[in-house]
Amino acid sequence: MTSLPLNTSKLLPKLMSVGLSALLLSAALVGQASAKDDFAAEGERRAKLAGSELLGTPAPGLSLTTLTGDTLNLGELYGKKPVYLKFWATWCVPCRQQMPGFEKIYQQYGNDLQVIAVNTGISDNLNSVGAFVKKTGLNMPVTIDDGTLARAFNLRVTPQHFLIDRDGRIAYVGHQDDEAFHQALKAVVAAPGARAATVAGADGVAPKTAETALVNVAGYGLGDILVPLTLTDLDNHAYPLPTAVKPGKATGLVFFAPWCEWYLAESEPATARACQQVREMIEQQAPESNAQWLHISSNLWSSEADLAEYQTNYKPQLPIVFDEQGSLFGQFGVTQLPTIVYIDEAGKVTEKVSLQAPDFIPRLQSLLGADISQ
Repeated sequence: MTSLPLNTSKLLPKLMSVGLSALLLSAALVGQASAKDDFAAEGERRAKLAGSELLGTPAPGLSLTTLTGDTLNLGELYGKKPVYLKFWATWCVPCRQQMPGFEKIYQQYGNDLQVIAVNTGISDNLNSVGAFVKKTGLNMPVTIDDGTLARAFNLRVTPQHFLIDRDGRIAYVGHQDDEAFHQALKAVVAAPGARAATVAGADGVAPKTAETALVNVAGYGLGDILVPLTLTDLDNHAYPLPTAVKPGKATGLVFFAPWCEWYLAESEPATARACQQVREMIEQQAPESNAQWLHISSNLWSSEADLAEYQTNYKPQLPIVFDEQGSLFGQFGVTQLPTIVYIDEAGKVTEKVSLQAPDFIPRLQSLLGADISQ
């Protein structure tokens, strides 16, 4: 597996220490309030751990487009006013709970603070985000991320706050809308700029312009040929793509998250059902397939501990690759759960389909059936 950016790999064992579903279940035994508190505390821990080495560093200077079509260049904002970025999702329960307070902050600080609502884009789209914004009455700039901002800011949970001071440096990272966050917000707004703003690139390390920081976020499309790479699963088994182990062997990649089935059961039931259906279909039919099938796990609200717990609870038979940095989701341009990418024996992408497609299940069934019949 690849290492985390900004040398955070040395902190990964701490990040892996708690399984989310186990945490929620054990807390629920002593009451819903305790479950909620423990879950929020775990989210705060993960957010701060992921952002620990970002603190004090130049914030990424990327450009983003809002739902209204306006362009915001973060690099141009730094040095003029502090910036508050909040990553969120429509299906995220604590995000929904924090939205009234989020709008209040926008109204309270006005021109003294640049507030931006960054939807993660994970299992969201223009329709779902637009409807949510209208229903909740959000007035601040809203953008839908394609994964670029998430990777640049080392996003790990939702919601996740980032406060950037007038110097363009990351001053605070957190998850909860608590007293610590509000104190940090007041301090960032009150503090004068002391030096010229420095802008980091999309990798969060080397200063770059917003233009050079951008990457090809569209990912591989149909007909594209893969640059050879090797994926490593949780058991440290290597899977080269395109495969050279067995001539004529294709590869099916199933992009998912270990919380999809249980967390989204109430907030996004259609997606939860699709995650379950895809898992059951592939587990049943893939062993008879001539292709190799691999699960690729999102890094959002996911760790190796969560994936180990997923294996215990659901007992999947297929290998699981943990996309620690979100690089695979980026390379294949994946934002929806679940998404299937099919790569033929020559390394050509011959299918790329997500739940957004009305014929998603039939296309997956066709892939599995074609493999079996070969």
